[in-house]
Amino acid sequence: MSQPDPMPRSQAAQRFSPPGDPFYRHLFASLRCGSLTIDREGRVTSINELARKILELDQTDFLGLPCSEVLRDHPKLASVFVESFRMKNQPNRAEMELRLKDERKRTIGFSMPLIRDDSNRILGAALLFRDLTQIEHLQEREQLKERLAALGQMAAGMAHEIRNPLGGIEVTASLLRRRLGGRSEDLALVDRIIAEVKRLNRTVVDSLEYVRPLHLDRKSASLAMVIQEAVTTATSAQEGKSISLSMDMDPGIPELWMDPDRVRDALTNLMKNAFEAIPLSGSIRVETRREILPTALKSDFFLEGGDGSSLSFDSYAVVRITDTGKGIPEEVHDQLFYPFFTTKQTGSGVGLPLARKIVEGHQGILDFESEVGRGTTFIVKLPLLTRKDGAPLMPQAAEKMEP
Repeated sequence: MSQPDPMPRSQAAQRFSPPGDPFYRHLFASLRCGSLTIDREGRVTSINELARKILELDQTDFLGLPCSEVLRDHPKLASVFVESFRMKNQPNRAEMELRLKDERKRTIGFSMPLIRDDSNRILGAALLFRDLTQIEHLQEREQLKERLAALGQMAAGMAHEIRNPLGGIEVTASLLRRRLGGRSEDLALVDRIIAEVKRLNRTVVDSLEYVRPLHLDRKSASLAMVIQEAVTTATSAQEGKSISLSMDMDPGIPELWMDPDRVRDALTNLMKNAFEAIPLSGSIRVETRREILPTALKSDFFLEGGDGSSLSFDSYAVVRITDTGKGIPEEVHDQLFYPFFTTKQTGSGVGLPLARKIVEGHQGILDFESEVGRGTTFIVKLPLLTRKDGAPLMPQAAEKMEP
């Protein structure tokens, strides 16, 4: 892939230096958060001292360099930053754990607003972030983490206790159904009990799955086949609606290095969300495309038995799931992926957060675009990993780096 034409460092410094007005230069230097900005080509236009300190960047002259090179030690952050230009909803108040050079971990809270001119044209993007491990009330934060951990353990225990009686209720209702014979009205009531028990059990299972650490069993697998399985599972759960489904799969997408079972789970949740968003009738379209990145990015994965260097990717396999449903109101966009938040009367609020957890576990991106009254499109981007020589991965070629 072609890279931006190199320029003398003196010209780069002149082109990419912060505003010359002393007030703005002092304002930029005085920010109490790390700040890093890039232009449309992904080259660094400014970086303040706090950003260098939080990210532990040794080099001092970054102006004009590609963002992927400046953030080469933080590949996940770099990939999200470069991709922010294509996202409909840029990260806001998000969190990410960084791996430092000596294997220490650091959690940052960040936002990535786009930079626009007076004509609303996009000039670049900004990364504004804080080190959440260095907040003033560290002791209070640790106490809060302990309370949340205890609450999580209690919730997991309660979930297990709830599943046992749910199983008993379902078995008893099934036995009662056999005894009722041809009494259709009574059978309808029993069927409703069984359906509700299954729904509650699914909510409990999904909740447990969300709080557990994500472990991926990666292998080379066909994305088209995984999508077809997700569509079949989601479609079988829909009744009483007239929904047409169309699919447009790009045959040029190679097999992906992924956990096919987990990716199928994520896509199934997104498909179910699309079906549920349509009240009575409508349409759903599923399509895949290959999207080339402006610059290659490092991944969080390495070759097994190799020299320990990371794999890279210069393109995404993109899955778009579009429905003609009610759409998502703008005021809830920021809450859409919060656990247990839902706008549906029967929703658990776990499906979308779990889907994002799985996608981001593959160093992918889950985005969406929506318009009230016209529908929603969920966009899944999964990296097409390659070796140093550009060859595709084969089974057992890579493993996830331990967190």
